[in-house]
Amino acid sequence: MMKSIPNATVLFATGLLAGTFFYAKFNVLPTFREVPREIHLSFRVALMRHNGVIVQSLMAIAIISSIWFTWTVKRQRSACIFAGVAILLTIATFLITRLGNVPINTQIKSWILTMPPANWNAILERWDFFHTCRTITAIGSFAAVLMATFPKSDSRPSRHRKPTPVPSRSLSGIAHRR
Repeated sequence: MMKSIPNATVLFATGLLAGTFFYAKFNVLPTFREVPREIHLSFRVALMRHNGVIVQSLMAIAIISSIWFTWTVKRQRSACIFAGVAILLTIATFLITRLGNVPINTQIKSWILTMPPANWNAILERWDFFHTCRTITAIGSFAAVLMATFPKSDSRPSRHRKPTPVPSRSLSGIAHRR
């Protein structure tokens, strides 16, 4: 029970974060490219208003729950390694967002009051690049949590257990009796 709550929390948070970015990458962004610039930019700004608190909160929950989950599996070597990778990837997702996407979002918000600059398309392509990077890191984080949750069973015998003796057999296949 002690491991199930942090595990469920980290699966939910990293999965939802990855799903949010995946949906935006493959559904929202292509739709933006099909509408006139004014609709695109006004919708993008409205979306930022709604996403700001939600996405930042989701990233914070994903980071905290990844750390919590890693702590609960610290004695399981492979699970702990994958959980640690999840922490790093979730932090990378946060940094890409804060240092890449957020400054561009601030620029875009000012375009609604004025005309967009001549290179507005190039700026949006840069935003899309950062978004693709954070989508990959978010999906990687979720995948790492899945690997930590469902580790491959180790077929090697433990150092602490003695291997089960196998009776020796003669050429005829009958076990020797002593």
